[in-house]
Order: sequence, then structure tokens, then C-alpha cells
Amino acid sequence: MRQPMKERRVTISIARVTVDYPSSFNLVASMNPCPCGYYNHPEKDCSCGPGIMKKYLNKISGPLLDRIDLHVGVTLVSYDGLSNRKYKSESSPDIRARVATVRKIQKELF
Repeated sequence: MRQPMKERRVTISIARVTVDYPSSFNLVASMNPCPCGYYNHPEKDCSCGPGIMKKYLNKISGPLLDRIDLHVGVTLVSYDGLSNRKYKSESSPDIRARVATVRKIQKELF
């Protein structure tokens, strides 16, 4: 993962043939805060000790973490909160218009 992110290309070698492909991409990743998944949970206690947490967090290499620009912690949302219909959903044409407006603004800025 680090090499394609750094060089913006993927090199595939099979037998005596090597092919390079361009690979400019955005990486979106997620992970649990700890092995049991309950670190910083509002209702349940985390059962992971400090050694287990350190081992878990060390599974992701430092150089890869350095290339991730945005780290966001997400709190638990209950099923009732997700299934609540108090918010009106948007229609596709409304979303399309909103995206077009934002793309126009972005194009003017850059």
C-alpha cells in the first residue's frame, strides 16, 4: 500500500513481464478502537489491557499512518437512532443539484 501511494503507480510482475499502471487514489480505512471494540464505549467497559492495546495498534505501520491525513473517532449510534425517520430523506435530483453547486465552487477555487 505504501509504495502505490508514494509513487502513484502499481507495478505488476508476472514471469518475465512487468507492467506499470497509474494509481492515484484516496484511501478510506476504518478500524475498531481496540480488539474487543468497547474502548470509550458509553455503556460497556473495555476488557483489553494496555499490552493488548499496544499490540493491536502496532498492527498498523507508522509510515502508513503518516499518510492518513484525517483521523476521526466515531461514537456509537443506537439502532433506534439510525432507524428514526424524523429526518426527511432527499431526492436524487436535490442531491445532484447540491453536488453540482459544490463542484462549481471547487472548480472556481482551483
